[in-house]
Parts: sequence; structure tokens; C-alpha cells
Amino acid sequence: MEIPLFSTESLHIAYRPDLGQLTARWLRSVSEAELRDGYTALRRAALHYQCGRWLIDSRRRTNRRLNGPEWVTTQFLPQAQQALGQPLRVCFLVLPDYLASLPTAATAAPPGSPVQFARFVDEGAANAWLGQR
Repeated sequence: MEIPLFSTESLHIAYRPDLGQLTARWLRSVSEAELRDGYTALRRAALHYQCGRWLIDSRRRTNRRLNGPEWVTTQFLPQAQQALGQPLRVCFLVLPDYLASLPTAATAAPPGSPVQFARFVDEGAANAWLGQR
């Protein structure tokens, strides 16, 4: 099976020019190395398309490591935003029980930050948030 440009075996990445966004869907639970490889591929796609709006579907990643989400939001996203040179707006689709288990501070970025992220259980709500300017 052919893997689309920038995708990995565990993360499908597609650019949506009609929406001006990257959509990344985790296909399964992953190891920490696969997590980092997938996010590196997403960063490469964002730089290629000069795209600062991302929808990341994490609902198939059921065995989350506690340090994975923290690394993504505190290290990876700020570094990706700096490399991109524009504001970064990221929404994560997650399972309801995972969202309920997070402290409130971990569900969204502070206002005014060049990196904005939020977590959703509904893809329609996620796309609506992502589409806001």
C-alpha cells in the first residue's frame, strides 16, 4: 500500500487546500519513537504547505503515555510554530474519557500565544474552532 506524501505507517497526513489546513489522523496506538516520527512528518508537511492550521485526530491512540501530550504542547508545537514563522492553530480530536481526565489547563493554550490549541471530542466543533480567524 502506498503511503501518501508526508504520512507515516502510523499517521495519515493530508493537506486540505479548500480549508487551508492539514489533517493528521493517528491510525493506531504508537510507541514514543513513532509519536515523535509522526509529529516530525507533520512538521515537514506544515513547512512544505506553509500551513499553520492543523486538525489532529488522536482517537485511535488509546494507550497514551503521560509525557506524550505534554511534550507535544510544551515543546513540539512552539518549535514547529517558530520554524513555520506564523501563528499555529491546532485542534486535537480525543476520546471523551481522555478529555474528562485532563486538568482544565491542559485542554487549551493560553490566550494571546502564537500557538493556540484546543481539544475536542466532536469533529464538527473542532473544524469550527479551527476555521475561526
